[in-house]
Amino acid sequence: MKLIFKNLHSRIWFIVSSVLIVIFTVVVILASTTFSTLASSLLGSEELIGRSDLRYFDTVATSKEEAYENGNLFNEKATEEGFVLLKNDNQALPFASDEMSVSVFGKNSVNLVYGGSGSGGGHSEGASTIYESLEAAGFTYNPVLKEFYDHDDSGDGRGDNPAIENSGTGMLATGETPYDLYSSDVKASYSDYSDAAIIVISRIGGEGFDLPRYSQDSHYLQLDDAEKDLITAVKAANFGKIIIVVNSNNVIELGDLEDDAAIDSIIQVGGPGYTGIMSLGRIFNGEVTPSGHTVDTWAESFNSAPSWYNFGNNLVTGDSDTPAGNQYLQDGEEESFYFVDYEEGIYVGYRYYETRAETELMADLTSTWFEDNVVYPFGYGLSYTDFSWTIENSGDLANLEISDATKDATIDIQVRVTNTGDYKGKDVVQLYATAPYYAGGIEKSHVVLVGYEKTPMLYPADEANDTDKPNSAVVTISVNPYYMASYDYNDANNNGFMGYELEAGSYFFKLQTDSHNMKDGINAIGVNIASDITYDVDPVTGNPVVNRFDDASLELDTVLSRNDWDGTWPVMKNTRDFADYDFLSSELLNDYSTNNPNTYSDIPAMGQEPTLKLIELRGLDYNDPKWEVLLSSLTFDEIKSLANNGAFRTVSLESISKPATIESDGPVGFTNFMSDVDIYGTVAYASQAVMGATWNKALLEEFGNSVGEEGIFGKETARSFTPYSGWYAPGINIHRSPFGGRNFEYFSEDAYLSGTLAAAEIKGASDKGVYAFMKHFALNEQETNRDDNGVLTWATEQSIRELYLRPFEIATKEGNAHGLMSSFNRIGTKWTGGDYRLLTEVLRGEWGFVGTVISDFNVSTYMNSKQMVYAGGDLNLTTTRPWISANESRPGDVAVLRQAAHNILYTVVNSNAMNGIELDTELRFAMPVWQSTMYYIYAGLFVGVAAWGYFAIKSALKKDQK
Repeated sequence: MKLIFKNLHSRIWFIVSSVLIVIFTVVVILASTTFSTLASSLLGSEELIGRSDLRYFDTVATSKEEAYENGNLFNEKATEEGFVLLKNDNQALPFASDEMSVSVFGKNSVNLVYGGSGSGGGHSEGASTIYESLEAAGFTYNPVLKEFYDHDDSGDGRGDNPAIENSGTGMLATGETPYDLYSSDVKASYSDYSDAAIIVISRIGGEGFDLPRYSQDSHYLQLDDAEKDLITAVKAANFGKIIIVVNSNNVIELGDLEDDAAIDSIIQVGGPGYTGIMSLGRIFNGEVTPSGHTVDTWAESFNSAPSWYNFGNNLVTGDSDTPAGNQYLQDGEEESFYFVDYEEGIYVGYRYYETRAETELMADLTSTWFEDNVVYPFGYGLSYTDFSWTIENSGDLANLEISDATKDATIDIQVRVTNTGDYKGKDVVQLYATAPYYAGGIEKSHVVLVGYEKTPMLYPADEANDTDKPNSAVVTISVNPYYMASYDYNDANNNGFMGYELEAGSYFFKLQTDSHNMKDGINAIGVNIASDITYDVDPVTGNPVVNRFDDASLELDTVLSRNDWDGTWPVMKNTRDFADYDFLSSELLNDYSTNNPNTYSDIPAMGQEPTLKLIELRGLDYNDPKWEVLLSSLTFDEIKSLANNGAFRTVSLESISKPATIESDGPVGFTNFMSDVDIYGTVAYASQAVMGATWNKALLEEFGNSVGEEGIFGKETARSFTPYSGWYAPGINIHRSPFGGRNFEYFSEDAYLSGTLAAAEIKGASDKGVYAFMKHFALNEQETNRDDNGVLTWATEQSIRELYLRPFEIATKEGNAHGLMSSFNRIGTKWTGGDYRLLTEVLRGEWGFVGTVISDFNVSTYMNSKQMVYAGGDLNLTTTRPWISANESRPGDVAVLRQAAHNILYTVVNSNAMNGIELDTELRFAMPVWQSTMYYIYAGLFVGVAAWGYFAIKSALKKDQK
């Protein structure tokens, strides 16, 4: 050693080599242990080599490339039905000729919003443009105007979406070009392309931020000054027609444009995905008749909604040191908790506007409250053609009654829809129920959507035939009385019962074109209920239904009631002090203990000699005895690793020949914002809000099929293929507020529409072997402060049940879902992902869910992994926060981890993950390429260092001998 340090060359070798070896050793150890999940997510997952060509699920496509092409074509088909025609005065659309010359206005016309941002954002580089759409449809567009928007002369444009975690209090600019930047040459170009002006208005949305509200009367979803000036200038420029294209998944305040006679048409295209905008040109030229319907109520002023008063940071903006209006400070400002109070109760979206309008009308028959407050109702959408409806089984519906004996039987209403216009098109038949309301009793919306169906393509009488071009079709709407029931959480009617019930009285079924308007010529169908009907058990599972979340409403100062709108109107909260609330304490808010009531005394069997491979359990019942044999063969380390390493995958278990799986975000298709090593060559579909606007369950099932086909082909390498098996979708939280940053990921403001569409999508994906993780369970309707100690969500059990759990309930029961993702937030004080009531008593118990529950991305200390598994969660979606406290000597730890393993393995074995795996298949489990490469580099480093050392020491010896 003295010799080494005596010589400069050998001394440099020793120091540099030591540092390199230490650094690389630490890197190798960390990459292989603590950060192995993160590294696999970023650089690629392990592979299973030796799969056969066997497929357990059929495909239409014959290759990954063909599945991609088919998916993009499907996306255009979906947007044909998901674009919503909101206004069409004087039949301005379709254009009379496809040879028209048009000018496209708006800086964002060259930078469309294709979806949203964050984990559920799809790729948009190279996506179809509005200009390509117009050109393909035969129109000529103004190139001078486009070139102007393409360059900096027209301003900087819209900036990038905010980062995933953002307080939501900052300003968001539309990026619209101020009109004083338009040169005389640009303005002169209008006259050569003046048949129509198309004005694009865009709004963004994304994960981790909500859309900003600046004051009581100012917010991001209003037209800004630059947009207003542009519209004014276009109106003065003598265009033949003016069309507004709303490129936003969130609704926008458009009352002034609806009332403006100079604006001919308005069409919402939402986030059309990679190819979806191509449908717009075909709608403009009449090749496609729009059939989309709104998924939200478009209010005149968004501050009229009750949810306005308890959302985000409650209008607190500006200085970052200013506490948010929903912030709850502990010990001064050492620790903060954030609240969101659902004081509006069940009155969200149309449930409020329709009910308020009815009460105002009953008080004054000349009231114009609805017209003054609503621009476009929920379920609204125009068409180029007209339809007539007739009830085919009206005789069967006369004197309709529901009793205890028939409360679980569906009621079928058959409607014949006939195209009476001049264009082919599809129609949506919507059925709403009106229940009797008793002042001071159970809160009820005036109307509730209980059924809907979309027709096939119907043709004008002069084009129709009896084979492939029908003029009419009969749709059947099946009503489940259970979905009409109200949840009485506090025995408001004093009948001694708490739960779902149909109170005695006169009910009405109403066939409507939207939430407000009945179809002309169709009368309401009366339904009599002679005495109260209660649902003390779930009608599907037979398991008891009881209040589970009494503590979740303790924070609410009031709950909105139709019996006294003004007296119960929500109030914005100020910053709170712990001392004001005797039901809260720092201990409670920082309590990560489980609320699992079970006791565990015996350690289940584990580590026995494996006698079964996982493939042998494919198709078997969840409770088949073979599961016990398989689970008993797993070691504690295996079941712990399976639960802990759930970030975009499940790990392999070589002992039972379980392959590693690839799981991915998000609602617009297989995406991974962290890496494109595993997820690549996949379609970016239209946003969930556009899919929702189709009102087409069959189409959503086809959507699931399309994603499922992509999943079957998955990741292909020279060594193997690995399907995409898990899909973090669909998003089925509701649009509680127009300002929800992730509204693009969710279907609608309505629970029934969201649940039924989700069920269809999940079923479609499942038919191709992809298990969908519906998300985010539950009450995750805002992004602001979502993971800052977990925003505390306060709501009544009635609104929890009827609005926020209902979509997940429908998807579980009707979609046969086997995957679910919990959420960041808390219900009351308990984190949803660690709440036994939610994940076990309701989800698995009441609804009968069988499958895997994964946490949302686990990045915060309050998302306790031990609490999660004891609550009924299975997979820990984390790259750095494993459950390190699990102990194989504790019976409870072993029992819950073993249960999680059962749930995960049941889900995986019945998926496309088993494609290519047979009982006698010779399989080899290969480490990821990045990991083997790292080891080779590590070994090479040692060889290199040793070689360098040899010559360095040899040189030192020679010099020493001299």
